[in-house]
Parts: sequence; structure tokens; C-alpha cells
Amino acid sequence: MGRLLSPDEKASSIFEIDYDALYAAGKRVLLFDLDNTLGKGRPDRLAPAARELLLRLRKDGFRIGVITNRRRPAELPVFRDLSEHALLYHRACKPLKRGFLSLLEKLDASVDQAVMIGDRRLTDVFGANRVGIYTILLREGA
Repeated sequence: MGRLLSPDEKASSIFEIDYDALYAAGKRVLLFDLDNTLGKGRPDRLAPAARELLLRLRKDGFRIGVITNRRRPAELPVFRDLSEHALLYHRACKPLKRGFLSLLEKLDASVDQAVMIGDRRLTDVFGANRVGIYTILLREGA
């Protein structure tokens, strides 16, 4: 159980991750948590810096997914913003495996190609490690 709660890497924010090293290691799919990962707290909009990062990562050859336990109210602009840049899986029931596996299938990717980036050990790290996905834990609130 201890290993399942341990990330492969830690970072202070999504902007501090060495994406070039991940790509060189064969990673082609980046799965992001939403809250406290792509924005502070529970963002209503995708911040311009996060939008620019997602655009750059897609241009660099990564496929992007967002996996969140949050419900998807149609009126929230953050979900419209994300749909322009990433495949979204909401109400994922993390740490259950099905959300991770379903998103990987939709992104036509294997677990070996994927990286999960999130701020919570129990949902993001534990859930992804159970499937065999490489994990990066962000400092909570980063």
C-alpha cells in the first residue's frame, strides 16, 4: 500500500515539470487533475498560463487528458475551455481504475505512455499507480 501512495516524481507546479525528459522517456499522454493542478482551488476558468502550457504540450506531440472527480455543470466555462485543449473525463470516481483506463482507451494510449499529474496522493497518485501509470505529485495548492 505504501508504494501505491508514493509518486514517481514531485513538482511544485505544472510549470516546473520537465516535459522534455518525459517525452524522451517515451511518455506521450499527460493526464492532469483539474482542481489545485490546472488552477488554484476549483477554477471556474482555465488560466491563460495553463492554456498556453496545454497548447505548447500538444504542439510538442503530447495527447492531453483531464481526469476529475468534479461534476460537469454545463454552465462552467472551465469545462468549455478544457474541451478545446484536452479530452475530459469528469465524475471519474478516482481512485477507482475505470476512469484512468477509459481515458487512456479514448486517447489510444497504453499505461506505459501515460503520466498522471495531480495534487492528491489518495485520488491521483494512488489511483494512477494502481493502473501502472507514471505519477507526478504536485504540492497541494500549487
